[in-house]
Amino acid sequence: METLSLPDILIILLYFASVLFVGIRVGKKDESMEGYVAGGRKVPWLAVLGSLVATEISAATFLGTPGVGYSSNLGYLQITIGSLLARFAIAFVFLTAFYKARYLSIYQYLATRFGSQSHYSAAVFFLLSRILASAVRLMIASTGLHIILGIPFIWTMIAFALLCLVYAGIGGIRAVIWTDCIQAIVFLTAGLVMLVVLQDLVGWGTIFEAGKESGRLEIFQWTAKEGILKDSNWFFLAMVFGFLSTLASLGTDHDFTQRLLTCKKVEDSRRSIILSGFVALPVASLFLMIGVGLFVYYSQVATITGLPLNEFGEVASDKVFPHFIASVLPAGLRGLLLCGVLAAAMSSLDSAMAALSSSIVVDLYSPFLKDPTDTKKQVWIARLFMVLVAIVLVIIAWGIRNSEEFLWLAFKISGITYSGLLGVFLVGLLSKRGKDKWNLIAMIIGSASTALLLIISEKGIIQLAWQYPMLIGVGLTYLIGIIPTASEPPVKSEGF
Repeated sequence: METLSLPDILIILLYFASVLFVGIRVGKKDESMEGYVAGGRKVPWLAVLGSLVATEISAATFLGTPGVGYSSNLGYLQITIGSLLARFAIAFVFLTAFYKARYLSIYQYLATRFGSQSHYSAAVFFLLSRILASAVRLMIASTGLHIILGIPFIWTMIAFALLCLVYAGIGGIRAVIWTDCIQAIVFLTAGLVMLVVLQDLVGWGTIFEAGKESGRLEIFQWTAKEGILKDSNWFFLAMVFGFLSTLASLGTDHDFTQRLLTCKKVEDSRRSIILSGFVALPVASLFLMIGVGLFVYYSQVATITGLPLNEFGEVASDKVFPHFIASVLPAGLRGLLLCGVLAAAMSSLDSAMAALSSSIVVDLYSPFLKDPTDTKKQVWIARLFMVLVAIVLVIIAWGIRNSEEFLWLAFKISGITYSGLLGVFLVGLLSKRGKDKWNLIAMIIGSASTALLLIISEKGIIQLAWQYPMLIGVGLTYLIGIIPTASEPPVKSEGF
């Protein structure tokens, strides 16, 4: 790998300076918990839209999606169709319920609907889910930066965590949202520039012709060629999974929904969530086509010699894009694409830190506060927990550093706890049944079944498409949750 040139270094420094300046400047306006956690309910819907796009397009998308395009085809877009439909359900079912009260955390809704046990259980499930998923994203980003710059893996993780701590810790969700807007612009620009580079090196005529011949331009698979239980590329399964996984991530994961609660009116929040779906589809297409272009480049123009290999001696598709950035791009462009990697990583890491720390304080720590009216102290407690969250993320990311198939790994890990979370929210939103104590049993069974199915399918004991464990887990949680015929009177948890 060539060392970074002066233009590359200047571009990266300008990016860092812009993010830190905006994050610190817009964040230091309100030291109350509502200001720190919900942005004072004054964030413009367009900024929320930009933040949603940035957080969804994490390092798993920026680096992992080209890997899918390189090794497979465009079938991932089937998932985004279900994801688009799910956003309408979130807008008119989930957000309607969340905006009826001025919740600082969506898990407070469960306290109102069921009681304190459902509230605390969901908050713990979220913490586990987001810590695991964010650690995966941190690992992916650090791997990419390690390949591009040759910096030791551990130091890239620490640098990411420290940088995000500075502005997210100071400014809370408002700083996260506005810096996410900058980061969305940066990595989308980087992706578009990559298309221009591939056009110059290969030509899109060649890419489309070779991509069609190799089957990499295929999107829809209407029939289950390997059987409905085994074929993960079957359209119906992919679409249903996209629908439910988006309901879980954007409707029950405080990392995403926290920013949806920062708008003044529910109509603004609905506008943001729906439009984000129409943005996600072309963005996913962009990064998939980058992967197809890289496949054609290394198969027809350049040799694959020197590409990173996996444990089986095959090309590690997830690492082809960062390798290309490091070894092929000229000075200046290398710095821009490196900023794209940084932006994709930071846009998901900063929001995760903010969401995790705020949920710990609002949902779990609030009963131990001596003075619930001392909001400044609560903000500092949230900042302390943010530091602890960053340390935990670095430790877990280090432990999974040798994982492969980045994009699918992110889906599989988050699906374990999403099964319980989405199931119990659906009980609350779609039925008048359910009991507070019973919900914890339903969540544990649903998530445990997801984990068990994942393990035995990964070990080859049964042949099961990777989407099924989460779908089955959600269904079990919901069906078990609605067994009680009537809800107990809600016992509200103590909170803000």
